[in-house]
Amino acid sequence: MNYYETIILCQPDTVKSCSACCGLMNFSDISRQALTRFLARGAKRSSAHLSASDITDQGDGRQIRDLTSYICPHQGLIFNKRPGCLLHPQYRMKSMRHESFFGEQICDGFLCPAHEILSTYHKKAIINLIDDWYCYTIAVIDPRTTVWLLDMITERFPIAYQREDVIKNILSESLEVHAKYLSSCTGPVFFYSVSEYNAGRAGFSLDIDSRDRDDERMEIRAIIERNL
Repeated sequence: MNYYETIILCQPDTVKSCSACCGLMNFSDISRQALTRFLARGAKRSSAHLSASDITDQGDGRQIRDLTSYICPHQGLIFNKRPGCLLHPQYRMKSMRHESFFGEQICDGFLCPAHEILSTYHKKAIINLIDDWYCYTIAVIDPRTTVWLLDMITERFPIAYQREDVIKNILSESLEVHAKYLSSCTGPVFFYSVSEYNAGRAGFSLDIDSRDRDDERMEIRAIIERNL
């Protein structure tokens, strides 16, 4: 096993997590408010799907970014109100993931592109410095932007790392800004393989030199300077 596989980003601690691979970021509206509402209804929705033996319903297609992808109904807010699988044995005391569309083996073995793209340093940085599930999810689904952001802070504003509270504020505010720009994208913003991500990120990743993202970069640099 490669070392990158030993740092699992899905549920790194008790205060944050990411369920993007469950299809959470496939909604057209990926604002914090919309996703929180969806997750908050998870327990009721999951029970209804289990009772009906329904594993394929995707609801209104107009709400979906990628009709070829899937939004699992069995994701919701678990312990400490963070996203997670409502069929997972840590939540149910027994595994019920065989009732899901992908099944237990796929759910248990999948690792998203961030696991390969992010270095050990970058993984530890987002785990240690981001305490909010929404900002953490944004950092995971667009790992090249996460690398760009962390490296830019290190190279241009190294003084920020002398204060953990400062760097936490910078990261959370910057990722909120990036989330706003991601929401304005019309296509997928989460991909299941590195090759798909590399092909699809041209429209939103900040590490790609494009004038289309100059406004966002300026907004993030202003956040950094305001916090220092």
